[in-house]
Amino acid sequence: MAREDERRARIVAAVTGGGATTRVDELMRRLSLFAVTELAASGCTLALIAGAELLGTLADAGRHSSVITDLQFELGEGPCLEACASGSPVLLPDLASAAARWPVFTAAAAQPGVRAEFCFPLGVGATCIGVFDLYRDEPGMLSDGQLADALVAADIARDAMLYLQDPPGHPGLAALLDMAGLDRIVVHQATGMIAAQLDATPADALARLRASAFQSGRSIYDIAQDVVERRVRFDG
Repeated sequence: MAREDERRARIVAAVTGGGATTRVDELMRRLSLFAVTELAASGCTLALIAGAELLGTLADAGRHSSVITDLQFELGEGPCLEACASGSPVLLPDLASAAARWPVFTAAAAQPGVRAEFCFPLGVGATCIGVFDLYRDEPGMLSDGQLADALVAADIARDAMLYLQDPPGHPGLAALLDMAGLDRIVVHQATGMIAAQLDATPADALARLRASAFQSGRSIYDIAQDVVERRVRFDG
């Protein structure tokens, strides 16, 4: 966990200019640029998702920009939809290998020259709220270091999306980004459980969690730990 937190701190510093920006839109733009410059991607898109519907592109960079991501939702097939449905990254170092699975999409993606795609779902519990989608013009797998950085960058993007969905009065973005790794994971697990209990959106569930912490005078992590260990429910 310490190594992951160090990696996160390095990437946060890279995309915030060492704390120079607290705007979410700028943070997402820099995450997309980070993917192109540091992860050897030809293009990157950060998109907001609801179910199998694309709500919009929040940031993009590089060649192809959001075209390849948009195309999948227009056609109803592709790695983005599978990543959202499964909750797991879909890594395709050679997009042509997926032609039997997604024949229409792979043919369309090949026209502008996309040869590889790596899609990371941004989720809270079982709910997918977006995707961090990387493309390459040459086939080839991400290196171990690039994959680890991509997973952390996707985690930061998810936190930023949750921040965008929070009601007024949320803490500063810097505080959210600096949250320790274990605390962050427990809070997201609890948010997903509360959302399921209340049939609520992740943003509403996170707001309820924060309100409970404020009213009780306890930390949000302590309340989240109680939820994850099933000592506290929000539907009772």
